[in-house]
This record gives sequence, C-alpha cells and structure tokens, in this order.
Amino acid sequence: MSPKILVPVEVWMNSLAPFCRLSVVASCLFISALLLISGCVPDANAEIISPGLGAKLVIARSAGEVEIVPTAVPPKLAELTPDQVFAGLPADVRQTVEGADTGAASTIALKYACVGCHAIDPNEVKTGPTWHNAGDTAVVRVPGESPAQYLYTSITNPTDHLVEGYPPNIMPQTFATTMTPEELGTMVAYLLQQNGQ
Repeated sequence: MSPKILVPVEVWMNSLAPFCRLSVVASCLFISALLLISGCVPDANAEIISPGLGAKLVIARSAGEVEIVPTAVPPKLAELTPDQVFAGLPADVRQTVEGADTGAASTIALKYACVGCHAIDPNEVKTGPTWHNAGDTAVVRVPGESPAQYLYTSITNPTDHLVEGYPPNIMPQTFATTMTPEELGTMVAYLLQQNGQ
C-alpha cells in the first residue's frame, strides 16, 4: 500500500483561493451587468429626444394653451416704394442719389479709403460693417428711418448710428464737408444697390 500524502488544510485552501476570487469577481460583474441592463430599459411612455420635443413639452406644461407667433420677416428694399426708400432725405440729396452714376462708387471708395474698413464680401471681416446686402439691412437698421436716410446719415454723421460690435470713432466725421454732394449721392445709391443678396 502506498503511503497517503496528507495535504494540510491551509495549503489546500490557499490553492483554491484564486478560484474563489475569480468566482466572486465574476459574480459581482454579472450582478452589475444585470443592474445596468435593467436600469437602461426604455420607458415606452417617456418623451424621446426629437426635433419636436421642445414644442411637445411646452404644450404639455401649459395645458395646451400655446400661441405660436411666426417670426417676423423684415421687409426687403425691393418691396418698398421710392417714397419709402428716400423718406426724410432733403429733395436735393434725393435727386443726387437718384441720378447718381454708381459705376464711380469704387473710385470714390478708394479715394476716401472706405475699402480699408468696409467690404462687399460678407466673409471678409474688417474694422467697419460689411457692405454686403447694405440696402436690405438699411431698411430695418433704425426704426422709422428710411434706408436712404440711414445710409446718408451713416456717412455724414457716422456716430449717430453705431453698428453693434464695431468700434466708435473710427470712421472720419468729415465726409459731410469733404465729399461732394455727387460723391455722397453716388455712395448712397451704390449701397442701396447692395440688396437681395
């Protein structure tokens, strides 16, 4: 008979320890996964994020009494009558603007260095506001003031109408006296032509 080798209990328990640890860790991971999965079960009655969710939530919270007001679309220069475009301008200035040769505007803009601060390209950022779509912008820039009057005043008294985001006192305050009436009329006419873009 061969002698029996007795393994002390401590040695035997220590040899099983890695298996016990592994089973404990596996059990913990399994339970965690079950809890995570059961917590992520979607609620069929819950609102799902969607493009219309905001409106649905507003209606739900207000007991269905919501008045939806459409966003006002500002008028365009092309929709105005000539009297609306030129309202407020002195008769001689209006006559000069209406009879202006806008082909000379680029020469005038270079002569008075306007192009150093203003650009027609809306993506070109300069010190002054863009001239892109200036005619349509002038329609709504100052409530109660015609587009031509706004542009004329912006050139002759630039501090009267500061466009938000642009520094004050950059534009010369002298154009009312240094530019001829024809040059002023040409620039206003040219800027009015920048519309519908």
